[in-house]
Amino acid sequence: MLTAETPKTRRMNVLMTEDLVECLSITAQSRGMTVSAFVRHAVERECQRSREDSIAAAAEALAPLYESDKELTAFSALDGEDFA
Repeated sequence: MLTAETPKTRRMNVLMTEDLVECLSITAQSRGMTVSAFVRHAVERECQRSREDSIAAAAEALAPLYESDKELTAFSALDGEDFA
């Protein structure tokens, strides 16, 4: 039975070369993981890296605006202060 904490999963079929399947099997086994768990972990890690790259690109694109717009930097002196 699925609970609020149990994410729904879906089965996927993925075509891979024999060499890649062998590499996956060896790597997963060396880490004490099933191939499925290893693939999930690798995909999660790559998705996280992609999100981080997108955030970094957005920050880089906005950097010139923050350097030139005084309204955006007016409160920068407060950065790091604890307001609690």
